[in-house]
Amino acid sequence: MDGQVLALSFGLTSVLGVAGFFLFRMWAIRAARQEEEALIQDARQQLEMVELELQEKTRELEQEIFGPHEKELAQLEENIEDREQQLTLEEARLDQVRKELQAHLTQLQNKVGSYEEKFLAFQDQVTQLRLRKVNLSQQFRKELVQKLHVRVEELLERLAESELQYWQNYYSRWVRSQELMYQDQAEVRAKNYLARSLIRFHRPYCAERGIPYVTFTEDELQEMRSKFSDSVLEQISQIVGCDLIFSIERQMIIVGGYDPVRREFARRLLERCRREKNLEERLHLLATQVKKELLQNIKRDGDLLAKELGLKNLHVEIRKMMGSLRYRYSFTQNQYFHCAEVGWLAGLMASELKLDSLVARRAGMLHDLGKAMDHEFEGGHAVIGANFIEKYGESADVVHAVRAHHYDETPSTPLAFLVIAADAVSGGRPGARRSTVESFTQKVTDLQNIAYSFPEVRDCIVLNGGRECRVTVDSQKTTDRDALLLARAIAQKIEAECSYPGQIKVVVMRQTWVHETKNLSKASPK
Repeated sequence: MDGQVLALSFGLTSVLGVAGFFLFRMWAIRAARQEEEALIQDARQQLEMVELELQEKTRELEQEIFGPHEKELAQLEENIEDREQQLTLEEARLDQVRKELQAHLTQLQNKVGSYEEKFLAFQDQVTQLRLRKVNLSQQFRKELVQKLHVRVEELLERLAESELQYWQNYYSRWVRSQELMYQDQAEVRAKNYLARSLIRFHRPYCAERGIPYVTFTEDELQEMRSKFSDSVLEQISQIVGCDLIFSIERQMIIVGGYDPVRREFARRLLERCRREKNLEERLHLLATQVKKELLQNIKRDGDLLAKELGLKNLHVEIRKMMGSLRYRYSFTQNQYFHCAEVGWLAGLMASELKLDSLVARRAGMLHDLGKAMDHEFEGGHAVIGANFIEKYGESADVVHAVRAHHYDETPSTPLAFLVIAADAVSGGRPGARRSTVESFTQKVTDLQNIAYSFPEVRDCIVLNGGRECRVTVDSQKTTDRDALLLARAIAQKIEAECSYPGQIKVVVMRQTWVHETKNLSKASPK
């Protein structure tokens, strides 16, 4: 009994212990869950706080970033919406256009199909007509041969000859008319090219004359006579290769010779000798110094001229010979400056004609190079200069232009004719050469004398380089008809008495002057 009670109490105790353990465990689990839920709630609250803070910061950043541009963004959104609407409308319009084009294309395809059918029918008609033409041609040839009693070949030859003769006459007349037209146009265009070239040419020009003598004053006469005795002049003459003449009446020593460089050498040596005291002892030394200086000046002048015209690869001997032209004159025109002018003018005209201006400058500058050697070689200076530059490697076009600029060789290139024209312009300018000035003055005088020989003429002016004679007549003595007859009479008399090249235009002016004088000295009433 006691054992049962003990066992029962032990079992009850065990049951109670187990029940208490489970109850404690359940309580612990519930407490842990409550703590977990509290922690989760705190974490959620913190997360919500962080999210709120982030949202607040985001709003602040958005306000900070987009706030100044809010209006612009709104405007851009409106523009985008407008553009989307426009795009939608444009897509609808294009879709409508596409449908219309497809319908039109369908119509065109139908028309093309009908045209193809018509073309095939027309092609059949053309084939039939061609066959008919061949038949008719054969029938015509048979009937024509039967009536004319000639062979077909002979008839064709006659027709061909007749047709050929007709077209030959036609084209010969056409070619002649074209030649006349192009000649007139070529003359006008040539004048225009020349005028534009002269307008572009602004190189200064100053007339220069050579000085083949050394002058001295009357006070220096005795000193010069003693210093330049006959023996001293003879030595200087042998050194320079020129004749020296002491002229007491003119108070000068005249230098004579064919070589312009030697004349310049003699003049410079005489100028140096007139300042020298021990002349006989230092004569040869002075001659050496002067010769060296002169050769240096010649080389420098040749280099300067080539540099001025922009010419490269010019042989040193050619440059030296160009520098020697500094002392060569033709009709009192300095040939050094004349060659520079011709080079510039030829280059300008070549540029107007779309040709190589550098080659034209080269040929223009070298065209009178032979004048520096024409006293040493036989022949014209054009041929001498052409042979010289050909020897030192100048091109065939340049050599031909130099040789042909005075028609020693027939000019056959545009470059040759450009050099001829530039040479004529430079040498024919009024005042450039003494003979030109004299002939121009004589021409003006002759024209004025012819005009004044008519009693109706009151005044006469010669213009345009002697190519226009402008006459003023008395309007009281001459009618308009008389003025016309007077112009014809003056032109006929000029043609009969003068022999100048070119045309001379006669202009008769009949003026009527009407004037009236009124006395305004009295004061007008108020």
